Amino acid sequence: MTETVVLQIAPNDHPPFADILETYQQALALVNAGVETLVLGEPRGEPVPGCRYLGLTDLSRVRAAGKALRQQLAGRPRLAICHRYRAYRVLRASGLRVPVVVAVAHEFGFFKRRQRRLERRLFARDVHFAGVSPAVQAELARTVADPLCLPNALDLESVRARSLGREAALARLEVAGSDAFTIGLVGRLVEKKSPELAIEALRRLRARAENVRLLVIGDGPLRTALQSQAEDLPVTFCGFVPEARRYLQALDLLLLTSQEVEAFGMVALEAMAAGVPVVAGPTPGPQFVLGSSGFYYNRRQPDEIADAIEEARRAGESGELAERLDHALERAEREFSIQALAGRLAPLTGAGQVVQDFR
Repeated sequence: MTETVVLQIAPNDHPPFADILETYQQALALVNAGVETLVLGEPRGEPVPGCRYLGLTDLSRVRAAGKALRQQLAGRPRLAICHRYRAYRVLRASGLRVPVVVAVAHEFGFFKRRQRRLERRLFARDVHFAGVSPAVQAELARTVADPLCLPNALDLESVRARSLGREAALARLEVAGSDAFTIGLVGRLVEKKSPELAIEALRRLRARAENVRLLVIGDGPLRTALQSQAEDLPVTFCGFVPEARRYLQALDLLLLTSQEVEAFGMVALEAMAAGVPVVAGPTPGPQFVLGSSGFYYNRRQPDEIADAIEEARRAGESGELAERLDHALERAEREFSIQALAGRLAPLTGAGQVVQDFR
């Protein structure tokens, strides 16, 4: 049995943290580092395997949360990984002495609040801060010295094994088969995702006599307005779908319309693993994930989005798309696999090398 070397803390297990906590556990197992994962809140649904839940309902009571964490900790870790600032604050309030602490920023604006900048100067001299993409890392560098880059990872083998083929995925989504080119929009229907741009881009494509349709996989406060906007278009609203990445092969293309606040782009990575091309805009997170395998529009305008979709469709007809998808899978394996995360974590745990390979 390996010694508990790492304490991993998250405020909750809401998406995408359930997956993130599991991938960190797998990566740390590769470097033979025992890990204890504590989630401050209660399970959202089924508990994440290997996690313990403190069941705290008011995380604003930082001292009480710190005391609860200290009481529940089983081992004496050498490394603490805190996902989001709240987890880091609770660890600090616990009074636990951990030699190495890494606070991971999963969004932009980690030090936007003045109180956090002040706390950083007072308490964070021995803390490593990390961003999930180079853009977040660069933002952190304006406040702290030498921030790290710790991209999210994906269990690529598991994703591929659990993915449904096109016909099965369409059937499970209760969507009829069609010869129409199927564009997918996946995620919360909220303002920062700009889902209305997907509908307007579809309108432009239909005006160009393109045989296309849109599947919207996700739910949120904008759904009613979007349904009204799409009333005269071939748009299917599938609602919230658990484990939506299992159904990505129902799509000919995944479209991302997020604003520039998108720090990473997990759904883009899931599409890469599923062999689905991705069209994205000028958002640094998804561009980092996709690299040269993605298709891009420069301005967040319906006509330019439609142009990028047409480019991706033509690439499928010419054979270029197959090369891009191969490159996407190679990039996912190299940069965002469990093995890649293990390599980044190994120096922090004191491990000399990755001792085991899941592939």
